[in-house]
Amino acid sequence: MRHSVLFLLGLAGAAVLLQAGVSAAEKPKIKPTVTFATSWEAALEEARILNVPIVVHSHGFKCPPCWGMHASVLQNKDYIKFADKCTVEVICLGRLQEGIDEKSPKAATYKTKENGQEVEHLVEWPNLTVEEVLALGQSKAGSFNDTGFVPFTAVIDPHTEQEMARFPGSTAAGALMEGVEQAQKKLESEHGKGVARKELRGFEEAEAAALEQTAAGDFAAALDGLNKLGKAGANWPQALQDRLAKARAQVVETAEKTLAAIEKTAASDPVQAQRELARLAPKLRGTGLEERAGELKNSL
Repeated sequence: MRHSVLFLLGLAGAAVLLQAGVSAAEKPKIKPTVTFATSWEAALEEARILNVPIVVHSHGFKCPPCWGMHASVLQNKDYIKFADKCTVEVICLGRLQEGIDEKSPKAATYKTKENGQEVEHLVEWPNLTVEEVLALGQSKAGSFNDTGFVPFTAVIDPHTEQEMARFPGSTAAGALMEGVEQAQKKLESEHGKGVARKELRGFEEAEAAALEQTAAGDFAAALDGLNKLGKAGANWPQALQDRLAKARAQVVETAEKTLAAIEKTAASDPVQAQRELARLAPKLRGTGLEERAGELKNSL
């Protein structure tokens, strides 16, 4: 997920805004907003790890009361702080495409970089792309509002995907927080304490660093970082343990492919293979490929 309110605040000064039909003097301004899950599947995974409720906000782009809740809840500094600790937030937004087609300032986007790639996020939902918002509305998240009206807010159990509380119509941030707290008590009584979001962010940062090191061919360093995570997270939920195992497997798989490529080179250019192996061998520590690399070295 794309985290950190601080990150969103920083974007306000750095982002290059797309005008979406708005004149230069009317460029939209990015406001601090809750961080949203980028998909229903991502919301489920994160909420299960944290053991917190999912809050699904069903809004409409052409709905004035929805924009009222957008400002009073989703951009409320107290609710932002509360949600960062106690919820996973999901937005289901109807009629967004109409706003885009009409070049509404509220549908404006800005350019930023994500994983080295340039992407366009919505100004009013600053960590989401248009495609992600449209897909969320078509996902299971969009099925909880059975009233036919917006705004509508549902508090969802991430383990069962069942509704725990509902708030038809406009709802104050305080009332919603009370509902979430009641749901949180039930989840903790049934599943125990989840991982703190701060700890999850630390995991995600270490996971991302390991993937970068893997891409750079520094497999030993990548595994060292992941092994440190494993020691710290002996009591993590299974979903997080599975992610850690998957990251380790990816490191080893990439290392094996790199070694296999050198083995192939050895048949036609043993001198070049020797050079490449000399650079690779120290970076294979912990991958289980050390013996295979040693055999190749001896054959060369």
